[in-house]
Amino acid sequence: MLLWLKRAFKTNPKTRSAAEIRPLNWLNEYLDIADPDWTRKRDVLLAWARCRAERESFQELIREMGWKSATTYRLRDEAAAQIASRINATIVGLHGHAG
Repeated sequence: MLLWLKRAFKTNPKTRSAAEIRPLNWLNEYLDIADPDWTRKRDVLLAWARCRAERESFQELIREMGWKSATTYRLRDEAAAQIASRINATIVGLHGHAG
């Protein structure tokens, strides 16, 4: 999930397809907006993906923003896991259960 998000940031906004931009929409589609950390998780994921795509230091950005490093990485990992889990659940729901 993180790789797809990073790739979405690397694409040219003028020429990218709907499929290439879709990972950017996952944050709104699959993160739980009822979660009190929803905004922080979304912001951290977007910041991480932008840093990775632009080859900038995410650790430096964390310091500049005044974010706590361990908390920031925890939020990133929780958000990525939640999105991946919900994508997988959607795929299983679309294709039914094997067996």
